[in-house]
Amino acid sequence: MADSDPPDETGSAGGNPPSASSVDFSTYNLPTDLTAFQINLLCLIYRFGPVAGVTLQNALEELYPEDINHGRLYPSLDRMVDSGLASKQTKESDKRRKEYDLTGRGEWVAEEYLRFVRKTIVHDS
Repeated sequence: MADSDPPDETGSAGGNPPSASSVDFSTYNLPTDLTAFQINLLCLIYRFGPVAGVTLQNALEELYPEDINHGRLYPSLDRMVDSGLASKQTKESDKRRKEYDLTGRGEWVAEEYLRFVRKTIVHDS
């Protein structure tokens, strides 16, 4: 794996990813098709993970003016799992509940989005 390769689903990479100022998005295959809702989910899982779906729902309802229904939340989480950004595990304490965590690639994507936002918003003088 070359130094510029993003981490795989296990989190291993050939080296530290470069700063956002040198990121070639076509090289890193960042998921540019993520919705704002999915980016918010990614950030919340990064902050709280591993985290139960209901905890994510409650946190999102503090950000959004409307209720977050299951038909919006869980399909978005499933798409993130399918794309290799997150993992889903059954909670030991309650087999009906699932916990979500970021994969190595998901953590890397969250950190790259953070670098991008900082670079875009904060202007160095």
